[in-house]
Amino acid sequence: MKKIVTALASYGMSGEVFHAPLITSNEGFELKYILQRTKDTALLHYPEVIIARNFETILNDKEVELVVVNTPNQLHFPLAKA
Repeated sequence: MKKIVTALASYGMSGEVFHAPLITSNEGFELKYILQRTKDTALLHYPEVIIARNFETILNDKEVELVVVNTPNQLHFPLAKA
């Protein structure tokens, strides 16, 4: 089965506690990117991911099939629209 190449739009509390663990525990998904603008803390738990410093990096990767938008509410619409 081909895995769904996935990106996570932030690695705050929801990304660290809920989204990343759920994505990586399901064999149907491959977590390729985690967006962290300034930190690399996601690499402590997910050393195989690529840290994206901006959202455009994720959008420009044609392999990415799913983006989990788990950002603060004011950013949901602009990121989902992009």
